[in-house]
Amino acid sequence: MRKTLAIPMIAAFALTACGSDADPSAEGEPIALEDAVEEMGEAEMPTPGQYRTTQELLDIELPGVDEQFVEMLRANFAEGAGEENTYCLTPEEAANGREEMLAGMAESDCTVTRFDVSGGNIDAAMSCPTGQGVSGDVTLTGTMDATSADMEMNFSASLPQMGDAKIRMRVQSERIGECS
Repeated sequence: MRKTLAIPMIAAFALTACGSDADPSAEGEPIALEDAVEEMGEAEMPTPGQYRTTQELLDIELPGVDEQFVEMLRANFAEGAGEENTYCLTPEEAANGREEMLAGMAESDCTVTRFDVSGGNIDAAMSCPTGQGVSGDVTLTGTMDATSADMEMNFSASLPQMGDAKIRMRVQSERIGECS
């Protein structure tokens, strides 16, 4: 899929590729990648077309970082999020997206620890090492269907000599018509 795909769609379909029938309350137990093959057929596929994505930074906590720098990050994010982001999802990208996501997840060091997609809702968690001896945790909750997604993503990491850093954001994506 193109790198310009909306963050919620990527996250939702990436996690769908790693889903399983595992108990979502059994957080901490990795979900086997082999279960993805079964689960991939059960989740709704995205509809090809033109999409619009909006992003909103809900919260950011960076202990030990100068508050002026944090405010600058907030302002930069707001400026970037204010720009309309649209993209065309082709039929080929929609059809092949899961296989590409599955391949990407298989190559990553992330471990999916909670995954539940049912009734148009998603509740997922994963942990990803940064390569610096730090592991970052990502949770994703929200709704998704074939033409839209409304997700809240939480990123957290315990940084040496700084403390717990957290970023919480909302990302919405909606199909707005046929590709032009």
